[in-house]
Amino acid sequence: MKAGSKQVSLPAPVEAAWAALVSGERKDWYYRLTPEGEFASGNHIRWSDPAGKLAEESDVVDVNAPRRMVLKTRFLFAPNFAAEEPHLVTWTIEEAPGGCRVDFAWSAGDVVAGLFEAEAESMLRGLRLALDPAEQAALARLPEIGDIEVQDVTPERVGEYQSFFDDHAFRDYPAWQSCYCMETHRTQSDDEWAGRTAAENRRDMTSMINRGEVTGLLAFVDGKPVGWCNYGETTRLAGLIQRFGLQAADHEGVGSVACFVIAAAYRGHGVASRLLDAAVDRLSKRGLRAVEAYPSRDDDSAQGNYRGPLSMYLRAGFEVFRETKRYTFVRKVL
Repeated sequence: MKAGSKQVSLPAPVEAAWAALVSGERKDWYYRLTPEGEFASGNHIRWSDPAGKLAEESDVVDVNAPRRMVLKTRFLFAPNFAAEEPHLVTWTIEEAPGGCRVDFAWSAGDVVAGLFEAEAESMLRGLRLALDPAEQAALARLPEIGDIEVQDVTPERVGEYQSFFDDHAFRDYPAWQSCYCMETHRTQSDDEWAGRTAAENRRDMTSMINRGEVTGLLAFVDGKPVGWCNYGETTRLAGLIQRFGLQAADHEGVGSVACFVIAAAYRGHGVASRLLDAAVDRLSKRGLRAVEAYPSRDDDSAQGNYRGPLSMYLRAGFEVFRETKRYTFVRKVL
């Protein structure tokens, strides 16, 4: 077993931090999971993802409210994690100048320990955001923005891609900090993908951009990258084909719009629509016969809508051609 820990200082009293840990509400800072059960010694907690799927289970080993809690937990969201022995996590809260300090410590096998080492800091940044009004205010939607300029992501713009995902893309949702939009291109199994780190995704996506293997777009306002769109010929988007079970033979000459990420303060100003228009225009000029997309049916949050909202596609002339339990498939003839 490997041990480790991360800490965060919060401008909030101990009691507020404790409430964030043990409430039964969905914890956006903790992978958007919702706990079921009371955090009392000897109790069992079930953690469900937004789709209602069981993602992890915990036994409450010890509680000393509002200062300390020990959980014995097993992850269930991917087979390689489920195969690991249960791990221990310990939450400790102490008073500190201006608020409190939260310590998150773990003792776990290699796979889980690697995940915590890579993502615990982002998780704690999400906790701080949930309890820090000043950080929340810094992410508030701007009342107006300047002109939107859309640019192709070329090797010359790889630094701007990195800057956007390093500092802006998930500032309001640090739990997804590790993405770097590699999901669209992944070829790994679910086991391998679940264990990837931010550094690995950043490295591999950067290499793909430098080799010209990514057709991405960045939206700029006042010279600053504020939005991203990953799109391209469907047969070249391995992660998308895997995610939706698409048949490559049926998608020759078809393009896909895979995802959008818009910096929090710039949402609601038409940035995604401008990126969509640019993606459709570029696919049309390449001679493709159609373009499709896959908006979520049951999640209207900024994060859940990273495929783009259905309303945006309908306004752009897309038509619904298939529905699954979680997604609506839309297509536009070019």
